[in-house]
Amino acid sequence: MKHPVLKYLGDVYRPSDDSWMIINALFERKQRGDLCVDLGSGSGVLGLYALLNGFCQRVVFIDIAEDAVETTRLNIVENNAWMSIVVQGDGSVIREFSIDIVFANPPYLPAFKGVVEDIATEGGIEGYEAILEFIDYAWLMLKNNGVLFLVYSSLSKPEVVVRHLEVKGFKIKYSHTKNFFFETLYLVECVKIG
Repeated sequence: MKHPVLKYLGDVYRPSDDSWMIINALFERKQRGDLCVDLGSGSGVLGLYALLNGFCQRVVFIDIAEDAVETTRLNIVENNAWMSIVVQGDGSVIREFSIDIVFANPPYLPAFKGVVEDIATEGGIEGYEAILEFIDYAWLMLKNNGVLFLVYSSLSKPEVVVRHLEVKGFKIKYSHTKNFFFETLYLVECVKIG
């Protein structure tokens, strides 16, 4: 497993248990694609692991935060990962049904104060709002039979997330959980069938 060298700026989300769940699943499941998207890239760790280890030939990194876009650019240069492009914006920038794999570690915590204060970790008032948007974007990007790797939390109403995946036309092929004293993290590998 080739490890990228990562730099951080500002409030960019640093890889944590949720990031490593996706990376470990990628190595376990051995999904490969020509064109992949690291949606909500943060530091770019998911796309960089996929690119540097041959799971993706090219990666598009997308994030709405300027710090994340700059951090991802620095990490691409640091790792000589030239088969990539970085875009500032949300997932609506790609609507071509041309992507093989989407990696998504969206913000998934509920906004405990009733207002989203940290867009890197809080996914909305209920916690699932950003997750549903990421699912919608992934559906618009992915080819039929394309794969979505998605992480979310027990604090963000998993039943709502699973129902939305099914309604959009995703079939869960693989799932994994990691328990903590205050929450459970869910990782799913889904195939676009609709």
